[in-house]
Amino acid sequence: MLNNPLGNVLGKPPMGFLPLDPIGSDLSEKFSTPTLRSSRLDSRSLLDSRSSSPSDSDTSGFSSGSDHLSDLISSLRISPPLPFLPLSGASRDSLKMGVGSRLDQDQAALAAVSSSSASASKRWPGASAWPSWDLLDSPEDPFSIEREARLHRQAAAMNEATCTWSGQLPPRHYKNPIYSCKVFLGGVPWDITEAGLINTFRAFGSLSVEWPGKDGKHPRCPPKGYVYLVFESEKSVRALLQACSQNLLSPDGLSEYYFKMSSRRMRCKEVQVIPWVLADSNFVRSPSQRLDPSKTVFVGALHGMLNAEALAAVMYDLFGGVVYAGIDTDKHKYPIGSGRVTFNNQRSYLKAVTAAFVEIKTTKFTKKVQIDPYLEDSLCQVCSTQSGPFFCRDQICFKYFCRSCWHWQHSMEVLRHHRPLMRNQKNKDSS
Repeated sequence: MLNNPLGNVLGKPPMGFLPLDPIGSDLSEKFSTPTLRSSRLDSRSLLDSRSSSPSDSDTSGFSSGSDHLSDLISSLRISPPLPFLPLSGASRDSLKMGVGSRLDQDQAALAAVSSSSASASKRWPGASAWPSWDLLDSPEDPFSIEREARLHRQAAAMNEATCTWSGQLPPRHYKNPIYSCKVFLGGVPWDITEAGLINTFRAFGSLSVEWPGKDGKHPRCPPKGYVYLVFESEKSVRALLQACSQNLLSPDGLSEYYFKMSSRRMRCKEVQVIPWVLADSNFVRSPSQRLDPSKTVFVGALHGMLNAEALAAVMYDLFGGVVYAGIDTDKHKYPIGSGRVTFNNQRSYLKAVTAAFVEIKTTKFTKKVQIDPYLEDSLCQVCSTQSGPFFCRDQICFKYFCRSCWHWQHSMEVLRHHRPLMRNQKNKDSS
């Protein structure tokens, strides 16, 4: 079994965790302060996190590299499939924020579906609830499942939020923070070059530039307005921040750093520098609570300035029962745009999965995030002999499938609209 982000915490006294939150192109947005809802764990911090989720980061493009949190779930077995929810009793309102009544057996659930095609058509108008997925229905193509799973990773951009959280995020207070060696640089001059960036920032220490969207095929392509600087030493990041001007008026206690730089055609352009504090990658609300991977969700499309404590606060307000939140990071311990949240009860977990898309509104930014079941390595839960890389998040199924069993079960007309999830292969293969 692959290392999982919750690995080392399960079955052991929880250790200190790092915060989470990847940084994207909208990072220049700011947000307001929240009230503290719980204390941060002060013991040893897990410096890395790893995503075993179906969604790709919408930010840096680096896969996470945590072997500590990764071990959290590795020692646990997949729990039996969750009870099914009958389609006939599921209203739009209950699907938004709650979970309908459950049938105890798979057969009973399927019988309810077969006997209520009218309610199914109301629950899933048309063949697909996901835009453009009907175009991928080609049974002859054995890889169509993978394509549909990849489409799901961008589902947040194509679907409306089912519920909204609005408010102030928890304030941040740091004492001697330790930073990632990687920083986000937003609002860079349009004509800046990689050599220009290195010449400007090498005064703080040796560094390299990560330029999203720039590859060997287009070496002269202009930046998207932001880049990442990767220093060899954390001391270089501290030196850079000391050379920046600061906006200390942020109500959430988060300092905003700005640095003036020049390019060939722009002089004294102010760019925003966004560092990442390692302690923001993990947050434990209940240190004595064991973390259960079967009650863990993956959260994708996170805003770049949302840390683990803030994510836990949002999920707790909406669904309750949050015991842990973690931000997935890359090999530089910098956020990649996704995270995980663990609940202490099945009801809260199912409410979060059912919600699927949540809009987070603060005074500084608005972001729609995507919630899916947290995926592990598992055998097919139908044949119990083959590997089960495909997961059906619809609560009529809600289990892992091998390719053959997926096609067999979803050949039924009432189940053909179900769409698969897969673990993010990029993150799965990273070390």
